[in-house]
Amino acid sequence: MNVLLVDDQERILIATKKLVNWDRLGVQEVFIADSAAVARKILEANKVDIMLTDIEMPGEDGISLQKWQAVHYPQVCCIFLTSHADFSYAKEAIHNGAFDYILQPASIPDIEEALSRCIRKLEEREVILRKSSLYDKQIPNALEAYIVSMFYQRNQFAQMDEWRADSHTQGDNWWFLPCLAVFEQTDADEGKQFLVKALENAGFDEEGIAYVAAVLSEDQAAVLFYGNSGIEPVLMRERLQTIRQSVCEETGGTLTLFFGECTNEGLPESIGNIMDYQEKMVIRKNETYLVSGEKVQELRVPDGAAWGKWLIRKDSVLVKNQIINLLQYAQKQQYLTFSYMQKIIHSFLEACSIGCYAQNKKLTELFTQDFTYEQMLHSYTSVEELCEGVDICLRQYNAMLIERGEGEETYSVHERIQDVLHYLDENMERMISRREAAKYVFLNEDYFSRVFRKETGIGYKEYVLKQKMDYAKKLLGDTDMSVALIASKVGYENFTNFTQMFRKYTGTTPTEYRKKASKKRQP
Repeated sequence: MNVLLVDDQERILIATKKLVNWDRLGVQEVFIADSAAVARKILEANKVDIMLTDIEMPGEDGISLQKWQAVHYPQVCCIFLTSHADFSYAKEAIHNGAFDYILQPASIPDIEEALSRCIRKLEEREVILRKSSLYDKQIPNALEAYIVSMFYQRNQFAQMDEWRADSHTQGDNWWFLPCLAVFEQTDADEGKQFLVKALENAGFDEEGIAYVAAVLSEDQAAVLFYGNSGIEPVLMRERLQTIRQSVCEETGGTLTLFFGECTNEGLPESIGNIMDYQEKMVIRKNETYLVSGEKVQELRVPDGAAWGKWLIRKDSVLVKNQIINLLQYAQKQQYLTFSYMQKIIHSFLEACSIGCYAQNKKLTELFTQDFTYEQMLHSYTSVEELCEGVDICLRQYNAMLIERGEGEETYSVHERIQDVLHYLDENMERMISRREAAKYVFLNEDYFSRVFRKETGIGYKEYVLKQKMDYAKKLLGDTDMSVALIASKVGYENFTNFTQMFRKYTGTTPTEYRKKASKKRQP
């Protein structure tokens, strides 16, 4: 086992090399580099298993070095050791496949512990490679048939223990990740061949990740990835996106991929989620989708009665904006179902009916031979078609108002503030300024501040902080998400800032809060 230390400060290199107990870790050789350029040369000339690198260095930084290493030497395990607490650094490092991100000042035991975990991962990977070379050639064929039964005959999971014994994948440390490939303009048999070729070129084998692909139908294939050292969903999405693009270039057709998260016992549920997702969701073709079992924030129920009042008040722009906002939020949550689209359509038609009745008109007058009522009802299969239908109906409605020579009115302050509250809920991962919130409901910023406090009882900034901290508390108590990921989900890009605000709001750190919440849940 060989390690490469990279830092532009010589004293740190010398101290780390001297103080870490390399013999106890089983490390044979430690290389040192004072720049990314020197590190590249060492990687090219020597067998390196682990790279421990700083981020901020003159010239090329550690992030750039790790990106290069991930492409040319993906088998190398990278650990960042840096004094920079900015979450954007950690986010990019993890996104690019780094094993760990250690903040300075870090003790030698902390560094040794991270190295030890990394070494265990590499040893587990080696076990996979050794075992895979012993597989009987019949096992992949048997596994292909088994994969087909898992995706289309979901009662076949009882045989999984038998297959895991045959394929040496028993034990809690093994994970499985299912992926569904949907081809268009390409036969699935041909598409599978190009897909396997792209998988081979992706270097999964070098990382100890095994996979088997099987044809499911004329236009669908499945891939089952498995191993005993996990892979981040974000990184997997990037890898699959590259593979998808390669297959599309080779075949000239389109390919949509759906993949689940790494799981041990939850493979049946993960496959079920994928099959349900591609059957029920409104999706953009030629994309890569992560399908997780994580419950999304509840989608807002469209309110046709409220929209009808806005149409009566001649505020069709607001109706259109809210429909777009509902669609965008559902897409962002990757939970835009056909049934939710139908709810939006029915609520919109209800609103149009209310508006037309107030104008002594019939709903059917909004439609023509070029765009019929039936076409509007059936536009739930495409976001573009639905939005186009809304535009056509609202243009017709506004034409009615012009004929009557009626002016415009505005909707109430209470309705505006309620819309802002919904907007904040649906954009939790962003820091929405007071100016943006006021602009969203067409109000002057100072006036908005006054009416917001009057409607909610607290100031805008105070409300946003409470909303984000309450949601962070919920995620800390109900999920196993890392604190870093939770910070990003409530709009913070800096570890320190999030921790400080959380402590200020709750009187405790996120980690301490999670421990207390965990104890309360225990019987």
